Amino acid sequence: MNRNKLNHERLSGLVALVTGAAGGIGLAVCRRLAAEGARVLMTDLDGARLAAAADDLRANGAEVDTLVADLAKKGERDRLVPVALERWGRFDILVNNAAFHGERRTFLDASEEEFEQIFAVNVTATAALCRAAARAMQAQGAGAIVNIGSIQAGLPVATYAAYVASKGAIAALTRALAVELAPAGIRVNAVLPGVIATEAFKQALADGADAKRQMPMTAALLERQGEAAEVAAAVTFLASSDASFITGAALPVDGGRSISRKADPFEQSFGDRTESGIPE
Repeated sequence: MNRNKLNHERLSGLVALVTGAAGGIGLAVCRRLAAEGARVLMTDLDGARLAAAADDLRANGAEVDTLVADLAKKGERDRLVPVALERWGRFDILVNNAAFHGERRTFLDASEEEFEQIFAVNVTATAALCRAAARAMQAQGAGAIVNIGSIQAGLPVATYAAYVASKGAIAALTRALAVELAPAGIRVNAVLPGVIATEAFKQALADGADAKRQMPMTAALLERQGEAAEVAAAVTFLASSDASFITGAALPVDGGRSISRKADPFEQSFGDRTESGIPE
């Protein structure tokens, strides 16, 4: 099966909001949703990157709009769903992709302020957007929410306690909302990426690895890093009518990493570092 062969009608006429849309997984999700017919409101904190990403998608025929927002600020995140509704008159898909990783430091050295910031972006903002989206979807009688979690919620890397805890909260929130919103016809699922070779991840490895040592790969059973487009394909499936009988699910996109017994070269090379990095 050619995973690059798209169904251009599957999401035709639907409206989506994607957070963290300026690059990496978020941009790949926007690209895939738009390629399958959705109209997409892209939001990110980085306005310049967001504008460039949107221009690239428009050049390829995508119908997208942008809104710069700091999700940690209530007033800014509260604008997002209303803007999509005003722009296109409906709201069908929410993809909560944006996340703040924080600094790599031991739990004993981590500050309460950083915990609060990580949870503000990763959990509080996700919950707020789910609430706003669900209200719009409830009026239509249908909708799909896809939260981007992480395999780290069950397979944590040391020095990322706050990030790991926030992704655990996302897993629980996904299940809770699947139960509560099902009567309104709203499905809520999660995608759990493993090591994905985004540009940010590659740069983090290049900056952190010993120049004389080969950059670490992955302990995935499929023996490679994933691609952002592969995560986007999973997100799009869960957002589409092809997943109409799926809710409360957590779909790993990790090449089998979460069930692998192989030694993790990423952990061996970077597990003892206490500086900024990009986790799984």
